[in-house]
Amino acid sequence: MKEHTPKERLYWLLQLFGSRQIDMDNFCNEFHVTFDHDTDYDELTSEENKLFEDLARSAARFSGSIEDHMNHPRVYTTEDEISDKVSDIVKALNI
Repeated sequence: MKEHTPKERLYWLLQLFGSRQIDMDNFCNEFHVTFDHDTDYDELTSEENKLFEDLARSAARFSGSIEDHMNHPRVYTTEDEISDKVSDIVKALNI
């Protein structure tokens, strides 16, 4: 089986998320690491770069802990915020 390029992996992660085949924690970790550490940004369109960068930043700050959100308001992103960003990307890029 052919290994995914980082760009292909980002799209694959979005598809897994959309079909609920990956949990929120793993999605956020994998998306953040793939975008920030593995991706050659020159291989992305300017729109992909903008959308993926925004999601990767939010994914890096995701916490499913209510205590985190209560103790540090506006520091961590929520499941709803991540889901909304993924939905926006899916619409914008016709995934």
